[in-house]
Amino acid sequence: MHQPEITLFDKAECPFCWKVRLALAIKNLPFAEITIDTDAKPESFLALSATGKVPLLQIDGELITESSTIIDALEARYSTPSLFGQSPQQRTLTAELNHYSDTVIGPAIRDAIFTQRGRPQSEWDTEAIEHSKLAWRGCLRWLAQKLAAPTAFAGDFSLAECALLPRFGLATAYGLHQAEEFPALNNWFEHHRKMAYYQTTAPLIARA
Repeated sequence: MHQPEITLFDKAECPFCWKVRLALAIKNLPFAEITIDTDAKPESFLALSATGKVPLLQIDGELITESSTIIDALEARYSTPSLFGQSPQQRTLTAELNHYSDTVIGPAIRDAIFTQRGRPQSEWDTEAIEHSKLAWRGCLRWLAQKLAAPTAFAGDFSLAECALLPRFGLATAYGLHQAEEFPALNNWFEHHRKMAYYQTTAPLIARA
């Protein structure tokens, strides 16, 4: 099999970048990683990126943006192991959970993370943190209905795990995770965060 030349332009705590790193790890695709300071993006990066956003994947010279599009492209090229599930129902579920992670969970926990990141506790917006805790609890309640097996949402490790593990990892790192309320979800998360694919792709703040 052709071994592709892959470069990922990313940022450690970006959950969309982490999603892509997990997909590359599960598919056992080695890659070069270039960390981008998104507050001072280098001209060399902007020359490559149409949107100026991370993640940006370069694979055999082709440039691909947006985390879900990147994973679609990886799946098309390297379908084993599949991240989309084996059945139509599993494929539908992985797509639903990926979308939910991007559009619902991300906004739910963003304010709590941003008010804490890089700031002393005296500057934290406690109202934003409490609001995020409530919103995150609602997300967990919805996710608890979707978890059909102890360690995977769709049969095997899938796009659902790629999307959700970064959200759980960051929520936990920033004090939002309510483990005792949702033991099945907590067990799912604890199972995965002990694994090499989690530890090698997670930002330092989210490692066990």
